[in-house]
Amino acid sequence: MREDNVRKIWSDAELDAALADLHDDVDEDDNLAFARASLMAAAGTAEEAQPRPRRRGTWRWITVAAAVVTLVGGLGIVVSLRPPAPEPARPATSLAYLDRPLAPGEFHYAQRLTWVPEIVLGKPVNVQRKVELWIPADPKGTWHRRTMWTGAIDGLPPGERADVNRAPKDEYGPAGVFPGEPRMTGMTQPGWNTPLTNWLSPDADLVASLSADPAKLVKRLLFDTIDVTEDGRAHTANEALTMVRMVLELGLAPKPVREGLRDALSGIAMGFAVPGQAPDGRPATVVGEKDTGQRLYFDPATAQLLAWDFPPGTPVTTTTRPDVPLSVPVGPPSSVGPPATTTENNVPFAPQAPRAPATLYFFAITGTSG
Repeated sequence: MREDNVRKIWSDAELDAALADLHDDVDEDDNLAFARASLMAAAGTAEEAQPRPRRRGTWRWITVAAAVVTLVGGLGIVVSLRPPAPEPARPATSLAYLDRPLAPGEFHYAQRLTWVPEIVLGKPVNVQRKVELWIPADPKGTWHRRTMWTGAIDGLPPGERADVNRAPKDEYGPAGVFPGEPRMTGMTQPGWNTPLTNWLSPDADLVASLSADPAKLVKRLLFDTIDVTEDGRAHTANEALTMVRMVLELGLAPKPVREGLRDALSGIAMGFAVPGQAPDGRPATVVGEKDTGQRLYFDPATAQLLAWDFPPGTPVTTTTRPDVPLSVPVGPPSSVGPPATTTENNVPFAPQAPRAPATLYFFAITGTSG
């Protein structure tokens, strides 16, 4: 966004009001299903089936979370007078610094803090989850992903807390291909616009394939086949927003590609792109999608992804597998270890409506892989 287009800093209330005005023409009868379930089923992976009703003009899912993760640990309920605070982010790093070339032995580091809806003590709450990702200087090397609960819970009565098992789940994936994720990239079927691409579980190859040209990216965001149930129609703005989010939260895309994706999404989103602030107060360019009210927050100077949020009640799919409930410990980490040399109902929302706790992103360069 050019500075000569900046008129004012919009508040959250003004952004919500703008989205509400844009939302008047939304078809409330649209049904939603999930592309993730389709991919897992086609890959033969055991996962709870999701209904996929036929629909007119909208897609089969709202969002897919940034990484396929299996969580470790459960909730043991205790009473405490001092509930834990949310996990703090790692010390801030200059975002411009992150675009320098990495030396051998250095890693791109990405941290994602997400609030996950759960039921605790019979009450609906949000439990904070942290996902960390280390990508080596050569992205074709082995990626390391660590997922854990931070112990923070939002929504319990004052003086009570749920004692969360914080044991991490570590996974390793060559070039970003993690065990258990459907890999059908390149397959074709009649009626598809392109061979299947893996925007929903992006790896080194997907990121390397992206142009910095917004016009080319618009075409890919609209017409790349990313779901085995697709029929050749153009993707919706919400689908495009999810595709962009999934790529940018890796922290791997170079600045020209990030800027291209931001600008391409701004042209597709049919909402707005205005200056504002991320939920944690960082200055941001806010790109809003009118049908669901979702927002992506970009650093104005570098186009790094800062945050993502949406109105409460927005259907959101996570890729925590349904056969791994929060309260039951799961098995050991993935069998692919590190190399030996490695050290929703779519309803209108009112102006000033509250928003779900935001997902926050932080990036750095590290000298270790976790």
